[in-house]
Amino acid sequence: MKKVVFTLTVFFLFLFACTEKVNEVQTQIQISDLSDHNMKIIPVNPSSSDQIKLVVFDDCTYNTLSGIIRRDNAIEIRKEFNSMMKWPCIMKNDTILIGKLPEGTYTVNYKLLDTFTQVTDPTVLSFWFTLPVSK
Repeated sequence: MKKVVFTLTVFFLFLFACTEKVNEVQTQIQISDLSDHNMKIIPVNPSSSDQIKLVVFDDCTYNTLSGIIRRDNAIEIRKEFNSMMKWPCIMKNDTILIGKLPEGTYTVNYKLLDTFTQVTDPTVLSFWFTLPVSK
């Protein structure tokens, strides 16, 4: 009986350990495919002297920018909303200032998260793309 209980315990621990981060999968898109997500990088071919911006077209006003985090050549852009609030979606263009970046190739991660505590997967939209910055 002890072996059966031990085996079941190990099985369930393994099962939960392997399924916890399944929802963290991001898809890669090409920078040319940003228009499929109603987005655009300005300027199109940025250099190290340009102020780089990400424009999100027809974004709901309740999607608020919660942070831009830059670590080395990785940039994470996070927007959040609370689906429980049931606010009307008023469309507007949102310009997110990334800023001036030194020459190099950057990985930009974009995430739209639902902050309502009772959703099973808070990630509504998650993708990344490569952003080359010339000298």
